[in-house]
Amino acid sequence: MDIKPLGRRVLVREVEEQEEEEVTEGGIVLPDSAKSDDNFIRAEVLEIGTDENIEVEVGDEVILSSFSGTEIEVDGEEMKIIKNKDILAKIE
Repeated sequence: MDIKPLGRRVLVREVEEQEEEEVTEGGIVLPDSAKSDDNFIRAEVLEIGTDENIEVEVGDEVILSSFSGTEIEVDGEEMKIIKNKDILAKIE
């Protein structure tokens, strides 16, 4: 299924950073949910909206607020549709 965001919206997929398993001195393995205190998400732009003034392109990696956008699932893959203004930075 193809999804084309409208207006100044962008379709992104969260980029999972590979981290080593963290183990405490007592031998307890900390899950990712216990370690995550980030207020941002790193994501890849999959599709851009119909507005001509969007400042990112397909394939760009961006940083956005962790609570921004609407989560959707397409063909078993989790994605977000976010507003262009919710993109905090572009990673170059």
